[in-house]
Amino acid sequence: MTPTVIPAVALMTLKILGIVGLCIYTVFAGVLVRQEQLMAHVLEEQFQPIIRMFILVHLVASLLLLICAIILL
Repeated sequence: MTPTVIPAVALMTLKILGIVGLCIYTVFAGVLVRQEQLMAHVLEEQFQPIIRMFILVHLVASLLLLICAIILL
């Protein structure tokens, strides 16, 4: 009994779907940046710079993750 080998087409499909999913997630991170900008115009809070920092770190992290996935996959 030999183990079942996953065909190359199935692996390539999974890789492409993973990269597409990460692209969608990166777009979502960009939308979060825009939403934060709109919120900043409406509300003026003391912790606004902290939120902006977290949002930008999230965007950079999602971009780096997408780049790593493209390189590694």
